[in-house]
Parts: sequence; C-alpha cells; structure tokens
Amino acid sequence: MTTSTATYSAVRPQSKALLPWLFAMATQQWKAWQAARRAVRADELTWNMALQDARMMADLSRAMSAAAAKR
Repeated sequence: MTTSTATYSAVRPQSKALLPWLFAMATQQWKAWQAARRAVRADELTWNMALQDARMMADLSRAMSAAAAKR
C-alpha cells in the first residue's frame, strides 16, 4: 500500500490563513443563500398575484409554455 505525499495547499490555504478563508467561504455561501431566498419569495409573490388576476395568470402560462418549447 502506498501513501500519497501530496500537499493540499491548492484546496485550502496554510493554517495561519485558514480562519479568513473560512470566513470568506461562509460569507459567500450566506450571500448565495440570501439571493436564493429572495428569488423564492419573489416567485411566491408573483404566483399569489397571478392566482387573483386572470390576466397575469395567462401571461405566466404563456411565458412558461414558451420556455418549455425552447427546451
């Protein structure tokens, strides 16, 4: 059995820079999560409005049909 002697400095920085690197990664993930939540909330608001307005529902239906036809 052989063991690898590869260093993983490309994957993560040296130990003295680990904390700032972890903080940067956590910040990036937090911002991505916030953006995803904003998009979900906007979709929910749009759908609720469409449930109350037939014209908006028709517009959404056409848009979804056009998007499906492109695939």
